[in-house]
Amino acid sequence: MAKALKVVGIVAGAVALVATGLGAVGVGAVFGASTAGIAGVATLVAGVANIGARLLTKPPPARGSVTDTVLDVEPSSPYLMGEGYFAGVMRHKVGYGPTIDDVPNPYLLEALALCVAGPIAGPITPQTDFGAVDSWFSGFLETDTRLGATPDTALVPPYGAAPGWSSSSAMSGTAAIAWNYRFDKEGERYASGLPARGVVAQWVKVYDPRKDSTQPGGSGSHRLGDETTYEWSENPALHAGTYAFGRYSPLGQGSKRIIGMGLPAEGIDWEGVSAWANDCEANNWRMFGLVFEPGDRWQNLRDICIAGGAEPLFAGAVLGFHWQRPRVALDTITEADLADGSQEVTAMQSWRDRLNTLQPRYLEPTSNWSLIAANRVQVSEFLTEDGEERIEDVPFNFVKDASQAAQLAAYWLWGSRELTPITLTLMPRLRAYRPGECLHLDLPQLGLDHDAVILRRQFDPATGTMTMTLMTETPGKHSYALGLTGTAPPTPTIGQTAQERDQGAALTSLPTGYIRNQITNSWVTDADPLDGLVQASENSITIEAHTRTYLDRGNVSIDGATLTVENDGTTAIAADTVYHIFYDDATRSGGTVSYKATQNSTVAALSASTPARHRVATIRTAATGQPANSGSGQSPPGWDPNEWEEYGPDEDPP
Repeated sequence: MAKALKVVGIVAGAVALVATGLGAVGVGAVFGASTAGIAGVATLVAGVANIGARLLTKPPPARGSVTDTVLDVEPSSPYLMGEGYFAGVMRHKVGYGPTIDDVPNPYLLEALALCVAGPIAGPITPQTDFGAVDSWFSGFLETDTRLGATPDTALVPPYGAAPGWSSSSAMSGTAAIAWNYRFDKEGERYASGLPARGVVAQWVKVYDPRKDSTQPGGSGSHRLGDETTYEWSENPALHAGTYAFGRYSPLGQGSKRIIGMGLPAEGIDWEGVSAWANDCEANNWRMFGLVFEPGDRWQNLRDICIAGGAEPLFAGAVLGFHWQRPRVALDTITEADLADGSQEVTAMQSWRDRLNTLQPRYLEPTSNWSLIAANRVQVSEFLTEDGEERIEDVPFNFVKDASQAAQLAAYWLWGSRELTPITLTLMPRLRAYRPGECLHLDLPQLGLDHDAVILRRQFDPATGTMTMTLMTETPGKHSYALGLTGTAPPTPTIGQTAQERDQGAALTSLPTGYIRNQITNSWVTDADPLDGLVQASENSITIEAHTRTYLDRGNVSIDGATLTVENDGTTAIAADTVYHIFYDDATRSGGTVSYKATQNSTVAALSASTPARHRVATIRTAATGQPANSGSGQSPPGWDPNEWEEYGPDEDPP
């Protein structure tokens, strides 16, 4: 037993309440951040470092309505992202004009600010009563708009000059609209008052690191801080990164910050932003949101992140993001990796925090852009475990699609049930792994046999040890949340066996694009994605002919086969059982290979003793009397064949 296991903290039971916070964020774990970058975020880090166990499930406060005109003596600055409706912030209102047809002061001017950090993408489309301007107002209502260029000209009242408003009233850098009304003698127009009015537009442009040739993996003319290169987008990841960096006047970052957090360029994980943006696009997750400053900038950032299934996290002085996506464990933490120090595990989240039902709310364009309640999301298995309904109302303030709200709600339920915090003191071998990355925990003394996501890490240069705080990662939740399966995987608990974990993971129909290894530098290409690479009946497993692609030698054809016994050669394939399919091919010549099936996932995995092993798929055989199950051969969204996802025991990750 490792010496470190002399001090082990395990809190078991349904009422476990390990309240260990994430503590102060240390700068020793910062890689590549300059001293100036560290100093630039020190104050902000201090304000958000003490993150509790419910880091990923703390509901945001509901936002104010986008349909109400803001009236204030010293109004805050509005900042809009995505595409949607906003009434505006009143900056000037006056009645004026000569007496016409016995009507004194027949004109009314309203000048409203819409969005700072312009020019916005536009166009600005005025609406009355949440639709096109009614023809009833023809001749009695005119508008003038500005996209917010810098410098910009002042709005021009269509019915003539108004008191207190002139050419010097320009709102440079701010999108704006002038509503100009004319009242008639008969009082037919506006007899019931002014109509509800607002505008729909495509709002601010954002920086996309994927389109910046100076960023790793980027290609294009985008440049951080040069807003003339930015483009409009509804992608939550891009808005989060841009807001975290901040919006500045056209003179660049060294001039006045208009809005946003103001983190330095090196204080943001742009590679993570790029990967997250790809996943948002694959899931069709979009956002529309309005924030104000002065205000709670951290909560503003968090609301943006929530629309993309994410939370902001700091690694030292670098802001990163933890977002919901299928992950592959990059390494395994064993007891040999534990250093001297306490090892703390939460047996399960407290009964108070474990949810089984969620009431999501989202912005519905067809309901006058109101934050309405969507259908409840409930996991029946969780309800059975808890014995009663445990519900929470969560406003997804920047989501305007019911399906997206439902998917995020399902992830929210899972966040309330994953095991966290898991705090481990580790040897320095693991210091290169960052928050958001996934590791496998093989720690039987702590009752852990789970994949887990790093939430925080802190390196102690004096001892050379690394402290990591993690949250379990259940693979089956992703296909469940995205609507790909109708059955929720089981809730992870302390003492969960490898079989239970594998059975939970099997519910995802693991994409064959994930099944690769570093030593053979290869991955499976499904020959028939519609039918699946593998079919499993009650007592047999059929593997179709397919192609395995090697990075150093191209495509190799692999023949198909049918298995009726397990890898020992005698035990018959059983119904309703999870099997891992593999073969050995030392010469990588393909053709007819000797397929084998095992219930032990480690047997099918690459190892130092089996360097020629090729894992093919994981699948559950059909239950007695049920049709065959099919394993998917599709590659996951954003999958990159140049990034290795399984490693040999003596290999370092790239």
